[in-house]
Amino acid sequence: MAINTNTAPYGSWKSPITANAVASGSSSVGMARVDQANPTRVYWIESRPQEGGRLVLLSKDVDDYSERTLRELTADSKWNVRTAVHEYGGGAYAVYGGLVVFSNWSDQGVYLVDTNKHDAVPMRIGEQNDKLRYASFVVHPSKKFVVCVREDHRESDIQAPAALVAIPIPSGSIINEKDEYPLSKDVVLFDKTDFVSSPAISPMNNELSFYAWNHPDMNWDATTLYCATVALGDDGIPSVLEHLRVVAGAPGEPRESIYQPRFDDDGILHFISDRSGFWNPYYLGADGEIQQSLESPLSADFAGPEWTFGESTLQPVPGLKFSVVISYTQNGVLKLGILNVATHAIEDLPAPGWSGVGSFQLGYSHSGEQVLVLIAGGPTEHMSLFTYYINGLSAKQHTGSKVVSDAYSGFLSEPQEVVFSTKLPPFGSSESKDANAYAFYYPPTNKDYQGPDNELPPLLVLSHGGPTSVASSVLQSKIQYWTSRGIAVADVNYGGSTGYGREYRE
Repeated sequence: MAINTNTAPYGSWKSPITANAVASGSSSVGMARVDQANPTRVYWIESRPQEGGRLVLLSKDVDDYSERTLRELTADSKWNVRTAVHEYGGGAYAVYGGLVVFSNWSDQGVYLVDTNKHDAVPMRIGEQNDKLRYASFVVHPSKKFVVCVREDHRESDIQAPAALVAIPIPSGSIINEKDEYPLSKDVVLFDKTDFVSSPAISPMNNELSFYAWNHPDMNWDATTLYCATVALGDDGIPSVLEHLRVVAGAPGEPRESIYQPRFDDDGILHFISDRSGFWNPYYLGADGEIQQSLESPLSADFAGPEWTFGESTLQPVPGLKFSVVISYTQNGVLKLGILNVATHAIEDLPAPGWSGVGSFQLGYSHSGEQVLVLIAGGPTEHMSLFTYYINGLSAKQHTGSKVVSDAYSGFLSEPQEVVFSTKLPPFGSSESKDANAYAFYYPPTNKDYQGPDNELPPLLVLSHGGPTSVASSVLQSKIQYWTSRGIAVADVNYGGSTGYGREYRE
């Protein structure tokens, strides 16, 4: 027993983690992006609870851990970098060469701002119709157009048709008498499916890849991966997609969920598919055949369900041939590494206390060191922005919630993953099979208290939404509120959750 520890009934303990602190929340960070034309610069989205949850866009140097190079690019309260495509949004901006294109929440318009100019203000581009929504942006290296997903609500909000479109980027000199960019027509590149996502452009040529799917499937049920060549007009603006072809997930083939198409420096297309039963990495070989990136499939998911646009847990490493940064969780432990798809070898990167990672981006420090920029968190820290020095195997935090303050030291419960037996439907039938289910168990934790001998704590059982979501072990104040008061919590990953393969989530 610790000195000065009080014995009190479970549930009655006093805690510094107040309901007001939990309800008010703190700023969260998301969707990190490195400007590949200026890879010493990182951009990210930050929420502002005190401003009604407004999402602002910020940037700084990847090796600046102060606020010396910090810029708030959408400081005015009229800007909210957020999209309503699929209602869940995500993928609300892109950057290349200092040009930022983003979706603004109030009108769902597409706005352009040249961050190379410190006094530049965002200006609307494209068709400028409030019934059109846009997401999943990628700026072409020519900086003449942006490719993105468009959701069209002009006729109906029910089953609004989606398309892959190109939006011309006007030059700074083309402004009308109202000091605005003139209207321009979206160039529809692909509209053959109900949904489309994640356009990626090869750095070698104008090869474009994306994935799409149809009702009644969700993207974790079945998607199709496409490639095509973007044909450009004399003005450098796309006119049509040529040589459109299916890479994987063709109708009539075994159903697979394909995510995160990525081209590397050599134009090799990498992606994630669950064709093995788990979301694993693959690539398109020179012979046009799909190759396993791993020597053999792992019973581990390298991605999660894409409820939102812009997820990134697979990213090619510039200058490192055949190599991609990957992450996966196995036996409850997060793994981070660099995978050489030619040799199938994984170089482990230590994950310092992290249990959740995402927004992978590769960049360089001003001294030329290659860095992985990512958003990561663990049982004792919220998701925050980090620069990870690959060669030095060390991470430095930029922003977000710091490791919890000293005021909470001794009050945080660290989760333990537990596995328990269950049954699969149909319940009560001879066809029902035995199975395992999973949960994170949080024991009561408070440095000032202990429970009475021979007494068990009350247990609060949580069930995440979804169902194809997943309970995370990253720090959640709402859970710590209960555990610091002497109430145990079980956060359950019931059947239907992701992270345990297709069979479990189905």
